[in-house]
Amino acid sequence: MFHCDSGFARECRRWLHQHPELSNQEYNTAKFIREKLNEFGIEYQEVEKTGTFARIKGHRDNGRTILLRADIDALPIEEQTDLPYKSVNPGVMHACGHDVHTAALLAAAKKLAELKGSFAGTVLLVFQQAEEMGHGSQYFREQGLLNNYDRAFGVHIAPDVPVGTVVFSRKEDAASCDFFRINLTGRKAHTSKPHLGRDALQAGAVLVGEISKLSGRLLPSDEPVNVGIGVFKAGTSYNIVADSALIEGSFRVFSEENREKLKAKIHELAENIAAVYGVQAAVTYDCNASPLINDEQAREEAAQIARKLLGEDKVTISEAPVFGFAADDFAEYIKDVPGVYAHVGTAREGSDSARVLHSEKLAPAEEAVEVAADLHINYALNFLGQDKEYLSELDDTLVKI
Repeated sequence: MFHCDSGFARECRRWLHQHPELSNQEYNTAKFIREKLNEFGIEYQEVEKTGTFARIKGHRDNGRTILLRADIDALPIEEQTDLPYKSVNPGVMHACGHDVHTAALLAAAKKLAELKGSFAGTVLLVFQQAEEMGHGSQYFREQGLLNNYDRAFGVHIAPDVPVGTVVFSRKEDAASCDFFRINLTGRKAHTSKPHLGRDALQAGAVLVGEISKLSGRLLPSDEPVNVGIGVFKAGTSYNIVADSALIEGSFRVFSEENREKLKAKIHELAENIAAVYGVQAAVTYDCNASPLINDEQAREEAAQIARKLLGEDKVTISEAPVFGFAADDFAEYIKDVPGVYAHVGTAREGSDSARVLHSEKLAPAEEAVEVAADLHINYALNFLGQDKEYLSELDDTLVKI
């Protein structure tokens, strides 16, 4: 098995953790990434200012290509750790592990660039912005970069899992996330004469209640689904019939079929209830992420690599989605191409670091970045080396899967 330069991996991760940047504002992060790629002699192109797409070509083209992806943005959180390399940017923190993801991929890029004379095929590297907004992957798709590869692999830290271990979801890993906004337009009147108005508030209240019941009525009771409404605004005074209302929420499911069912039903409810109350309804949707579904073969390939790296007892296949109803737009990279997401443990026994993502006290164990980097390196090399014509040319230490 091949291993990353651990000192380099930790150094990168510390710098990235100390200099977090919010979604679509990752200018210094992108500069740092591109400087390292230049040092390694790796060709890259910019994707919407802060995204970076790079290629490492092996000594021959065997028709195989693998994509490795890391997200680079941070969160609007004030860090509350005692780390010597804690965030220097007020109110911004890498509280979701994207510093680990990015450093791991940089360390993998360094090693793969050193080894490019010993493998065939192509490695694509994606340093993606704006994952926390759910939109970063769309920039790569718009430039036609998400269709010419055979495998996709990514990692995410797991702060509730011991460092040195890896967890894979057997199939469903994370739910989709679709945002919806409903604008209701009615007509003002005095509340003493409501029949002269068109009450958008009342229509909205009924609609909120009906949408909230969808998870139990539209789909079977054992079908995982989450529908949440976080915004309901209407009215300007106690004695005025509201002429407008705004509803905003999201729904999360694990299949495209159920995703479309919910979208259609929300639209139907809005139109029907609006008709009853004599108001107008305008429904808009914004897709943040598709369901993240691991490919069975890709999952087993990656699990075998993890077992070789860490030991049989350090790798778990979870029957339940590891991410649950959380969403991650790595899903877009494996929507049409086989791929897999690995959850790398970062919890250290006795540490007071938070065991949940998006916490101001999250402090992942440093060696997790090395585990993540080594997974990238060895999965890429093994997948590219599966071509029998070139397999014998690979280093003998590679695992044959």
